Amino acid sequence: MTEDRLGSRDKIFGLSFYEYSDDALVEQALSPLSETDGVKLVVTANTDHVSNLYKNAEFRRAYDSAWSVTIDGMPVFLYAKLCGAAVKQRIPGADLFPKLLDALTDTKHRPFFVCSSQATADGLAVQMTARGFTEAGFGYAIPPFGFEKQASHTRDLLSAIRDNRTTHLFMGIGAPKSEIWVNQNRSALGHLYAFCFGAALEFTAGTKTRAPKVFRLVGMEWFWRVATEPRRLFKRYFISSWGFFSAVVADLNQSRISS
Repeated sequence: MTEDRLGSRDKIFGLSFYEYSDDALVEQALSPLSETDGVKLVVTANTDHVSNLYKNAEFRRAYDSAWSVTIDGMPVFLYAKLCGAAVKQRIPGADLFPKLLDALTDTKHRPFFVCSSQATADGLAVQMTARGFTEAGFGYAIPPFGFEKQASHTRDLLSAIRDNRTTHLFMGIGAPKSEIWVNQNRSALGHLYAFCFGAALEFTAGTKTRAPKVFRLVGMEWFWRVATEPRRLFKRYFISSWGFFSAVVADLNQSRISS
């Protein structure tokens, strides 16, 4: 780890961030699971997530139980580096998702996609077919809005995931819903890798347009997203995300108490 004016810490916001490359994470996520592994949950931390960690106890529990926590947002990455975290790179879900799909094979893996719309599910089906999967080689579901509050809808989704013999579960219904649902249903999901990626599924399916590369490189993808979906995302990025700065203050105070 590097030393700097904020010192060098193993945990930032109470989290141990994944230290290696996205290629390394993909390779690890291809390893066969044993009967004792349970759910290996991967979450991708951005400013909105960090803010919610300090307000939503169930979301914090999901993060604390995660197998791997990558850094998605540029402000989170810069703060972690300033604190001396040994993170190699940002690993946004929108970058990791297509790499994982490229690495999966029809003979060894059984992906399942929880989608926000039929159009996204159809787009992902095209993507999987192009990658050599048959229609029977993967599954998907489009749960109704508020499904997580209805026991019957949760049972139906769990049954579909199990019937698919799922090895890799991709949640594309947003945070903190995806992370909380996976964590609360660990015992019923069996042994699989679970990835909470949100809009990444829509980007890959082609139902949403991702920011041009120049925006991504300078950490301004959020600006593009607000510009293209202002009614849905304005509050998240211009109001709710101010909680990130409160989280930084709380983290710095906790670090001083612990040191």
